Amino acid sequence: MRKVLFFTTIFCFFFECFSNEIPSDRSYYQKGVDFYKDASFDKAFIIFYNLSEKGDRDAQFNITNMFSEGIGTTQNYPEALKWCWLCALGGEKKCYKKIAGIISRVDEKSIITKKKEVEVFLENKMNINQDVKYALMLGFWYEQFSPEKDLEMAYLWYSVAVTGGIYKAMKKRNSVGDSLEVEILIDLQNKASKIFSDIKYFSKKETGEQ
Repeated sequence: MRKVLFFTTIFCFFFECFSNEIPSDRSYYQKGVDFYKDASFDKAFIIFYNLSEKGDRDAQFNITNMFSEGIGTTQNYPEALKWCWLCALGGEKKCYKKIAGIISRVDEKSIITKKKEVEVFLENKMNINQDVKYALMLGFWYEQFSPEKDLEMAYLWYSVAVTGGIYKAMKKRNSVGDSLEVEILIDLQNKASKIFSDIKYFSKKETGEQ
């Protein structure tokens, strides 16, 4: 009995210590802010980058600025554009306002490269997290943000979002669908159904390198 109590105590102590070592995203973000205020920009950059990969909009906004200005990292306009796009797709208006200024500093080849990275990022998030909010973001991307607009892809992803219960995407889906031919719509509807089934019932790996 003493052995059981001993090991239970050790386990609880270990678990408590381990739990305390894993900060919440908000406290982790605040640590990045504190590093930034202390001019430890490289440390702040690492934190904001990690959170940006998780989809944190505030961190994505910060990373956009740090890449754009070369603070805590090497100045990199294409990377700034990528994170600015993702931040804006998450609904952050201050990121949306920065897109035009950043994209004017990026060459066409890099724009296309970052375009593909944004698409892979969103699809990976959707598949791994099984979260159709990323389908809605992909719909917005192909209809409004992408340098190569694609209404068929926009309809496809809006359809996935609606199927997943995001009914505010219904109006966007129908609006885009009005411009497409019936045969194309039927094909896209079948594809959307399969994509949603895969998201809901199967664990997915990343779709490709970012």
